[in-house]
Amino acid sequence: MAFFAFVKTADAATGSFKLKTTEANEVGGGWHLYVTIELPKAPPTAHQPMRFLFTKTMVYERALIDGHTEPVLNRQALQNQTPTIESLDVDFADPSGKIFKGTRFDFILTRTRGYEAGEYKVELRTSDGLTIGASANLVLKGDNPPVDRRAMAFSAKGKDIKKIDNYDAGANQAKNDDPTPGNTNAPGEVTPIGTATGFVPKEGMQETDEEKIKTRPAGCGCEVPGHGGPGTALFFLLPIAGIGLISLRRRSAARSKG
Repeated sequence: MAFFAFVKTADAATGSFKLKTTEANEVGGGWHLYVTIELPKAPPTAHQPMRFLFTKTMVYERALIDGHTEPVLNRQALQNQTPTIESLDVDFADPSGKIFKGTRFDFILTRTRGYEAGEYKVELRTSDGLTIGASANLVLKGDNPPVDRRAMAFSAKGKDIKKIDNYDAGANQAKNDDPTPGNTNAPGEVTPIGTATGFVPKEGMQETDEEKIKTRPAGCGCEVPGHGGPGTALFFLLPIAGIGLISLRRRSAARSKG
């Protein structure tokens, strides 16, 4: 009987705090919570500043892993997490203005405030640090954004894929400047092998008709378009010779008269 009285007195001294349900479904990026609060006695004013502490104890990670087309759910337990504090004014009065020591209160947690699907420990404290009731466990249901944990692996089994054993450029650079084994020439000198094909084909070396030099035939050196041959040239010289002969005769006649 004495023990029961002690528990009753302790509970009355700290009040009580209860969640209407320990699980909440996500709707539109938020979770709607309903709580029942009872103080040791009615507060002096209707609205009391209260602090709700949410400490994350487990996160629900959706991971993309190899061998699965859909995300796989991983529950990761957390420890020593810093609680997120929501400071809210709780109303302890009814519509008539009468103040009570107990009330029902509801509010919404959102992802924009940093909440995500997982499990939390919830505590309620007054503005001066007094804890009301016992802590409660809360599960926020929903689908968190997936995390890609697939391995970035490339297959080297294909014929067109080569495996690179060493990435050291100094050790694997080309040996173009090294002398060829067995070559007696100076380092870096290239020795021709075989017969090279000329840059100009054989047909390009042959002389065309336009490129041939036309040689003038032997003769007097005179050429009349449309006529040819030495006989034709002498025919045209006869009148000139006749004129010279007449001139010569006239000069002889003039001398004889004188």
